Amino acid sequence: MTLEPLKNSYQTFQITMEFKAESEDGLLLYCGENEHGRGDFTSLSLVRGKVHYRFNCGTGAAQIVSESRVVLGQWHTVTIFRDGMSGWLRMDNDNPISGRSQGQYTKITFRSPLYVGGSPNAYWLVRATGTNRGFMGCLQSLTINNKAMDIRPWPLGKALSGADVGECSDSVCDLVTCANGGVCFANRADGYICLCPLGFRGLLCEESFSLSLPLFNETVFSYAIVPWPQSSQSYLSFIEFELTFRPSMPDGTLLYSEDAFSGDFLAINLVDGYVEFRFDCGSGGASMRSDESVSMGAWHELRVTRTAKSGILQVDNQRPVEGISEGAFTQIKCSSPLYIGGVPAYDKTKSTAGVRRPFTGAVQKLALNDRTILITTGSAGGVNVANAAHPCVDGPCANGGTCRPKWDGYECDCPLGYDGRHCQKAVTEAIEIPQFIGRSYLTYDNRDILKRVSGARTSLFMRFKSTAKDGLLLWRGDSPMRPNSDFLSMGLQDGALIFSYNLGSGMANITVNGSFSDGRWHRVKAVRDGQSGKLTADDYGAKTGKSPGKMRQLNINGPLYVGGMKEIALHTNRQYMGGLVGCVSHFTLSTDYHLALVEDAADGKNINTCSN
Repeated sequence: MTLEPLKNSYQTFQITMEFKAESEDGLLLYCGENEHGRGDFTSLSLVRGKVHYRFNCGTGAAQIVSESRVVLGQWHTVTIFRDGMSGWLRMDNDNPISGRSQGQYTKITFRSPLYVGGSPNAYWLVRATGTNRGFMGCLQSLTINNKAMDIRPWPLGKALSGADVGECSDSVCDLVTCANGGVCFANRADGYICLCPLGFRGLLCEESFSLSLPLFNETVFSYAIVPWPQSSQSYLSFIEFELTFRPSMPDGTLLYSEDAFSGDFLAINLVDGYVEFRFDCGSGGASMRSDESVSMGAWHELRVTRTAKSGILQVDNQRPVEGISEGAFTQIKCSSPLYIGGVPAYDKTKSTAGVRRPFTGAVQKLALNDRTILITTGSAGGVNVANAAHPCVDGPCANGGTCRPKWDGYECDCPLGYDGRHCQKAVTEAIEIPQFIGRSYLTYDNRDILKRVSGARTSLFMRFKSTAKDGLLLWRGDSPMRPNSDFLSMGLQDGALIFSYNLGSGMANITVNGSFSDGRWHRVKAVRDGQSGKLTADDYGAKTGKSPGKMRQLNINGPLYVGGMKEIALHTNRQYMGGLVGCVSHFTLSTDYHLALVEDAADGKNINTCSN
């Protein structure tokens, strides 16, 4: 097979190859000024069972011959080195044997392809190389100037052309059985690994384990596979991915999805340590590359957004990079699932996607349009995904708490009735006034409560205090939100208190400006009668508003949330990004129905007693 001519090697080079021979004669490597062995060249060949290394700077060749013989059917590693007129050859662990070329010249001109295992003109090379036939046997690795060459055919590898080259590893898996649905894969000419499904590990996938923080590794060809959470129609024109990752190697596939029936694809890759985002709507691609490379072994956050033909890539605090796809098409439809950390078959990906090799490193968080995508459980699949070293892997949260990784650290989300950094403290005394920490909530599904937050009229009163300018106080709505679906909410946005609702034909927003994030108690009363709404806070005076259209009833099936909710950004359409940081008390519906906030709750998270 042929590779590119040797580059940057006219003065010095070093080449290592691993081979197993079936015949005592044959050409292993040749590269020179021309393809006929006249003038400058270097060659490595087997001649009557010994390894011959030759090089010619133009005025006479050096000939260096190994002392030990090649054992047929056994693996050998040979390294050749040259600097100017001097060179050496080392076979396996023997001492290097050195030699010199003749004459005055010290440089070699390489113009012919680098031939591996033979040459179309091997017959003409006998005078130069010592053999007139091609090599018979297996070649496992080739390293040139400390760079391992991928000897698969281009575009995956560096082999540009060739003839009569077969696969050495064909029978390796004949006697191997991987357990638990694992598949044997020959990763060397005489070695294999099992491709273990998600949740299994070990040489033969015999051990099951609980996956909590995915770690990907190029050497075991790992990747994860998750279905798109909604139908492909939902992502035709807009898509946003957020990814928290820690790379160990500067190249690899972070995310990929494509359409089998068109040119459409989305790809996020690491290339030389830079993040690249590429996509194609079917009429030409867009490509964005981060301004700066990312450091290995550290956590990074990236966000890619695609709206029709335009894309934005943001990595950590770097400047956002924008790009626009070619052609007229503006929609992307992906028929494949989402591949994370790699793909099953690199030669079947779109050629312009740049998906060449697996990612090596950890992925902590993946969100799509504000929806968290779990790579660890449920509908996810994959191959050889391990656990990264992280405190969450050991399950530090007690009493049913959930470990939420935050880079190298973590937080525990505690169920109702437990508190503390690890949810280790049982809350024994009744909580009269609950405290919320921004990722807390209480939820209610009692019919007496829910019927008062729907229908033709709603009236509610509460006291609250907050130390943050933003936070959700109350929410009831269809989940997930559709355009113009019914909801009712109250919360703080940039220090102002906002009462919002939509009865199905448009939104009403009623705002009271004030200093509501001062950590002091505030009184708020919100009343909705049909389309008309009124919001009164402390002594600021009442504000009124009205929802558009003709709808007068609030029609909702879901629970009522107080102080926050699950996946706030997703369910409130980004109106709110977090819950209340503070306390709520005296919650009354329909002027006479007083809720015992914690006692009446069906469920809750991260609730403690309000400190004075």
